[in-house]
Amino acid sequence: MMQPGCTKVRILLVTMLFLISLALIPRCHASGSTIYVDDSNTTGPWDGTENHPYETITDALAAATSGDTVLVSSGTYNEKIVITKNLYLVGENKETTFLDGGQNGHVLYAHEPTNSIIQVEVSGFTIRNAGGSGFDCVAFSYVSNGRIQDCRMIYSEEGEGVQLDHCHGIHILDNYIANNKVSGISLTLSEQNVIEGNTIQGNQKGVYLSSLSTENTISANTIRQNTQYGVYILQSSSNVLFFNDFTENNQNAYDAATNTWSQSSQGNYWGDYNDYDTNGDGIGDTPYQIPGGANQDAYPLGYFLQQPAPPGQNQAPTAVSLSISPSSADLGDTVSFSGQGTDTDGYITGYQWQSSLDGILSTQQAFTTSTLSVGTHTISFKVQDNQGAWSSEKTSSITIDLGVNQPPTAVIDSIAPNPAQQGQAVLFQGHGVDADGAIVAYKWLSTIDGVIGTTASFSTTTLSRGTHTIYFQVKDDIEWSSQVTCPVEITKNTSQGGGQNQAPVADIGGPYLGDVYESIVFNASGSADEDGDIVSALWHFGDNTSGVGLIQPHVYTTAGTYTVTLEVTDDEGATTTASCTVVIGQQGSQGGQSGLFPELNLEIPFPLLVICAFASILGVIGGFLVWLKRR
Repeated sequence: MMQPGCTKVRILLVTMLFLISLALIPRCHASGSTIYVDDSNTTGPWDGTENHPYETITDALAAATSGDTVLVSSGTYNEKIVITKNLYLVGENKETTFLDGGQNGHVLYAHEPTNSIIQVEVSGFTIRNAGGSGFDCVAFSYVSNGRIQDCRMIYSEEGEGVQLDHCHGIHILDNYIANNKVSGISLTLSEQNVIEGNTIQGNQKGVYLSSLSTENTISANTIRQNTQYGVYILQSSSNVLFFNDFTENNQNAYDAATNTWSQSSQGNYWGDYNDYDTNGDGIGDTPYQIPGGANQDAYPLGYFLQQPAPPGQNQAPTAVSLSISPSSADLGDTVSFSGQGTDTDGYITGYQWQSSLDGILSTQQAFTTSTLSVGTHTISFKVQDNQGAWSSEKTSSITIDLGVNQPPTAVIDSIAPNPAQQGQAVLFQGHGVDADGAIVAYKWLSTIDGVIGTTASFSTTTLSRGTHTIYFQVKDDIEWSSQVTCPVEITKNTSQGGGQNQAPVADIGGPYLGDVYESIVFNASGSADEDGDIVSALWHFGDNTSGVGLIQPHVYTTAGTYTVTLEVTDDEGATTTASCTVVIGQQGSQGGQSGLFPELNLEIPFPLLVICAFASILGVIGGFLVWLKRR
């Protein structure tokens, strides 16, 4: 039987072994880098840094690790984006940063391939043109605690603007979701998500909850002009809907489950509510009945019937209808407005149209305009009767998009002189043309010197010798133009040094130390030529061997002190020589053996090192335990 002392020793040794094994395990470093994307970087290099961004989002996603942020500059990215890891995807501005799916499947699809959970956040994009049945502008599957914010999801040919499937804790905030064939936002088997502050219009269904999507919160959204339903709920209970504005939907809501349509005595705004607020508390006198079941909004807000005037007093007129065509348009498009009003005890004498973005638009019954600002306008229309009384306002909305941008064109006007001598001032002049905007930025790029200018015209004296290809681009309000090019030749400046060639400088980099059979790197990269280029470097290593090149490795087989000589030659044949010593010792010479058995330089794999370490430690432990037993 093992003695108590042996047991304590064994515990101590096992503990030491465990601690040593922990020390041998490599540490994992936390991720969280920022990767940059800019579609104007068409020539590279591409490494994802701010100075060398990737040209495509797909390349950035391939390089990203879990927890990274991908920052995307303004532009049009004709890509199908697939995200399968924890990631933050951030566009510069939803008005100028476009993800276009080309009507070919999902535009942005975030999912975990093994149906585990990932976290994804997306913001600052217009995501458009999903194509095919069941394909969406944004589709999240098995995503948890993510976010879709400040985006526009428009034009899904046969699917949804946003589709959540098996998702939890997603925040869909402050987006514009419009003109999608099926639904603006659809939830399937998803719970505890928040849909807040979005404008959802022009879809078949604004919001669709199905298949046990529970405990979701839908609040403060503008849900309008959807051709079937504003909200449609099947087999999904315990959801809360409040403070939403339902107007001009074919049917504002349908709820065949059990859900709550108010919170803290605040219900929703219903454009078809047909009762008064007689006590002026902002709450309708009777609940709003939700079609499809027994649900009701007990605290309807805002859209109330107008109280009649007392007998003998003028009755205020009523704004009966307003028409806006089209309901969404591009910047500069012509939009038509017309409205109708009635008055029971007089006649209509005045009209007023007002935009939430542009102010008063017109005082005519009908008019057209092409000057509406970009954004979503709430349009208010009211009428005035012959006794000066105004009706309450009737409202609708229209969204003005930037539309499909026409990229600008870059033009190089002149680069002079060309060719030029090194150090001579060279003047660059160019301009841009944009049919639907203005030029806001310029970029001049040299294949030798990198970015050399960011204005339409500039002068420089710092161009390197050689044949440059000059790339010129301009940027409008949204995107960069294609690059135009021009070759520029920079020649040697013959005026330097009184017209005579200057000899090069030889920097040998010594002295050096080493051992026999050790590779010693001789480095002359500090050598230079003031008025030209070094074209050759010749080494003599002092052991009757030589080498060519500014950087040369060399192995000595005999100990001793050697004199090393370097000779550099410039492009006009001038040479300069430098020398230094190298001292070679015996250490590492393997007992003075000849070069028949060169020194071994093995890289042992880390797992093998761990195994060897464990075997050694176990051997020591085993020997020690045998010794104890024999005692």
